[in-house]
This record gives sequence, structure tokens and C-alpha cells, in this order.
Amino acid sequence: MTIEFSTTQTSAYSGSAVQGTFTRGVGFTQSVVVSVTPVEEEEFSVTDISVVLLGEQDPITITVDEPVITFDGTYFSGWDDVFTYVPVGESDRTTDPIEVTLNDLPGGQNLYDLDQDQQHFISRIYEVTVTYTGNVSQEATTETVDLVHEVFNDLESIRSFMGNYEYGGG
Repeated sequence: MTIEFSTTQTSAYSGSAVQGTFTRGVGFTQSVVVSVTPVEEEEFSVTDISVVLLGEQDPITITVDEPVITFDGTYFSGWDDVFTYVPVGESDRTTDPIEVTLNDLPGGQNLYDLDQDQQHFISRIYEVTVTYTGNVSQEATTETVDLVHEVFNDLESIRSFMGNYEYGGG
């Protein structure tokens, strides 16, 4: 038996070897239909699906309505962009600069340096656990497979983030 994914997605790019190619900072919605390939005279129905994003988390909403998984959100993290800042009212001469990644950057600081990760693609891997039952054997089987999203970094999302960041008043 083979678990298969078929997709419908709304995004700037479409994928080939993976279950979708998305652009960093661009919202998307993707519906994936999970099916199990029939074997000889037995067909299978999907009875349960659970999905877990492995690694760094993003604000992605995952909805499961067997046999459909819907992903909705925006990929932004996963790159090692390093921001350097000092608190408002300080400078790099009066206090030690603080280096953080995007997820740890507080608002309202005096940002003065960015070392932007130039990596073009990263993968976001979802562990999908599928339980299915055969119509002849009535046996339930559980398998875990990976569903991969490829995320393209066009470097525009950090420029936009910096343009919208509310800097400190210092």
C-alpha cells in the first residue's frame, strides 16, 4: 500500500518533487487529499490523520477533515537572519550590542545591522500519520509519511519587515 498526496494550492509558485513550493512572507492556502493506493481487490478508506510540523514553528494553521489536510499561513522563519540592536537611549558605545534572530527580535529597538541569510530554499517537513482501513480485510493500518513544503527566500520579506519595523525613538 502507498499513501499518496494530491494538492490544490494558492501561492506564487507551484511545486514538483515536493508537495508545494511557497515564497517566504507570502500567505498561502493549500489543500492536500490523502489517499491509499488499492492493492489487488482491496480498497482503503482513510479514517484518521494527524499532522505535525517538524522543526522551527511558523504561524501555519493545519485543519484536518479526513481525507483532506488544509494548510493556511505564511512561512517566515527558518533562515538565520541576525539582527543587531541596542535599547532605546543607548548606542554601541554605551552598551554591548545585542544579536538576535527574527523570532527573538523585540519591537521598538534601535536596529543598526542585519546579517541576512542568503539561502534561497529551505524545506518545512510535516510528519503525517495516516490510519486507513481495508474494505475486505477490515484491518486498520497506521503509517507515517513526510509531506515536504519547499520555501523560497526571495529576500523581499526581510526588506518589507525592516520597512515596517517600529524603531525606537533613540
